[in-house]
Amino acid sequence: MDIVDSQVHLGPGGAAEMVAALDALGIAAALIDEYWVGTPGDPFYRLANGATRTTSPTAELAAWTYPGRFSYLVRVDPRDPELAAVIRLARDAAHVRALRVSPGMTRAEVADFAGGVYDEMFALAADNGLPVFVQIAGQAQLIERIVRKYPDSRIVICHCGMPPGGALAPIIAQMEGLPDSADYWRKVSEEPHAQAFARVLQTAEFPQVALKWAHAPVSFDAAGYPNLAARPYLRAAVDAFGANRVMWASDVSVNQTGESWAELLFAIADNPELSAEERAWVLGGTARRWLNWPA
Repeated sequence: MDIVDSQVHLGPGGAAEMVAALDALGIAAALIDEYWVGTPGDPFYRLANGATRTTSPTAELAAWTYPGRFSYLVRVDPRDPELAAVIRLARDAAHVRALRVSPGMTRAEVADFAGGVYDEMFALAADNGLPVFVQIAGQAQLIERIVRKYPDSRIVICHCGMPPGGALAPIIAQMEGLPDSADYWRKVSEEPHAQAFARVLQTAEFPQVALKWAHAPVSFDAAGYPNLAARPYLRAAVDAFGANRVMWASDVSVNQTGESWAELLFAIADNPELSAEERAWVLGGTARRWLNWPA
């Protein structure tokens, strides 16, 4: 099976070790979201207006050094005064497959997303043929306005589209840093799973939207291989979106529930509730198609 991991973090260094792990697991390729976990947000530099512009030195070197094994995405800030140029450069780069935004990490960013601050970025992404990964953290209903306004857009909802799970909520609260953040994000994380996931499933009516199946163990209180409690939700996602609009990602670098990379993979590969064809799409085919990434 042609397996693609549609999100790993890498940097600085570590590509050789990751290739060895990919080989051991039978994973053909991985999409890098360069984000230095030890120094969150790096590598980036601050612009004069306060916006950030990321760089991807580890990811680019890995993609050139190990042809076919790595591609990467580019995180963008909608406030970048050179946003159009940044997106054109991403379009023209040999190994860039997509853009990524994370407006779901603070309430202010969610409000900006709903209020149109990100709209120009989606328009430019559509014009340049780049899909956009969106970490919207339980607010998947906000995607509808974007796809109706920009029907040529291609959006991949990150991390099952779910609110942060109980293990992630304190991290989000710390990042937001407001006096009521801990209480607010704890309450968000306690929303019933079925209720929150229903909003995600509603976006399946739009063919421009796909779902990245990542962090399911923490999102659905399904810790521990084979993540049995997440299976009904994956079945519902495949039924709603179709297997060719669901892509697996381990995001093993920041997995809050402790499963190994192999356990995250085989929780899907050995899932008897999916057909062999569905597993092939979820584990690689969808990423290849949506990211225009030839095997």
